[in-house]
Amino acid sequence: MQNPYIYVAATLTEQCAKNRGLLFSTGASRRGKMHRNPVTADFSHVVAQSLTETPMFRLHRSLLICLLLGLAGPVLAQREIHVVAVGKGYQTEDYYALPEARVLVDRPGREIGLVLLDDGELHWKVEATEGTSIGEIIRSGPSPRNSKVTLFGIPMAGFQVSGLPLVFRPLGRKFRTLIDTLADSMETERISSFRGIHKATDVPVKIDQADTRTAGFARDYLSQLVVASDDLPPEIRDWFDNRGSNSQFTLVFDEKGIDLTGPTGTRRFAATPNVPDIFLPAAAVYDPDSQTIYCITYGAEGYLYSIDVQTGAWAVVTSLDEYDAAGLLYDPKSRLLITTGAFSRTGEIKVFGLDGSRSSIFILTTAFPGLTDLFDYGNEHGPPLTPHAYRNGWLLLEAVARRDSAHSDAGAYRIYAVQITTGEVRLLHFGNE
Repeated sequence: MQNPYIYVAATLTEQCAKNRGLLFSTGASRRGKMHRNPVTADFSHVVAQSLTETPMFRLHRSLLICLLLGLAGPVLAQREIHVVAVGKGYQTEDYYALPEARVLVDRPGREIGLVLLDDGELHWKVEATEGTSIGEIIRSGPSPRNSKVTLFGIPMAGFQVSGLPLVFRPLGRKFRTLIDTLADSMETERISSFRGIHKATDVPVKIDQADTRTAGFARDYLSQLVVASDDLPPEIRDWFDNRGSNSQFTLVFDEKGIDLTGPTGTRRFAATPNVPDIFLPAAAVYDPDSQTIYCITYGAEGYLYSIDVQTGAWAVVTSLDEYDAAGLLYDPKSRLLITTGAFSRTGEIKVFGLDGSRSSIFILTTAFPGLTDLFDYGNEHGPPLTPHAYRNGWLLLEAVARRDSAHSDAGAYRIYAVQITTGEVRLLHFGNE
């Protein structure tokens, strides 16, 4: 892959050789009105003369000129990386021309790195205001194909980088892939802005500010969002360190019944005719103190069942009224059964007391820091939030990215503490491998 840091100097050098008397400098930025840097203006005759030299001499001479222009210009602030993603461009009156997307960069005194993402059939028309320095442009997307970029109307070459994901919102697994890739290739720990547009118009996308507040623009943003847990109950606070210690019993739930495996072996509990048929098994838990299994189904009406391990009798604790549940926890101390939602409603938490009490709360997926990193948010359902512990109104939840060969981050996890009365969410632990 071509080094993206080289192409701008090479391209500007090429244009210096092509445009007799036209001088690029760090203070020059307007189409049709290229300012002459007073410190370096005397080099313009060299640019013109280089056209008559040998090709090799001309190349070295032009590279030196562009280097001197950069050194002689004003000192710029730290480089900013701005990302613009466009799904479809604006079709001009020229039917045979590529659809267009216009970008205007208005960041005087800053050095700008511009990342342009599209689906392969777009003409990016980039301009900048006076004093703005565009030092680097990268165009990418799922397939480079026919897209092109012009800067002040001048065609740019050598800017294509294949493989960056085309995303339209700063959320989801693909956006994290984009941030990680740019952090490595452009040596930045944070992008300065992101604009995602499904359909461009003839109005330019204006880049005129740097976003320093959106946490997700940084590569290692989650470390800043982990919340102290000293005030949490020990069952919640210490679960991560003690996880896996309660694995004496395992359950396998299917459409015909449930298997319970423990220290003495495996027992089968077939569903009895007195309960509704099991439609789609979701989750099951076992309480060894009361020797009771609890399990839930989803789809259709959905039910919460109990099974007496001593007698093998099944019973319906409650109908779920078409609520799709994914996770289930039984807390013997409070005698509460707690469920978490399935599919797009993972944050829908319901609490069923064995005394008949009921409560529920719905928490948006985006309220769980880093949860959208684990899946293609907006295009697929996220992983379930599995409940592991409950105490004094606090619920411990874990989300794990689905494992498949297509994603290198399979196995990434997030662990949260949720106050089920107020809806407060705390990120306690996370891992990205």
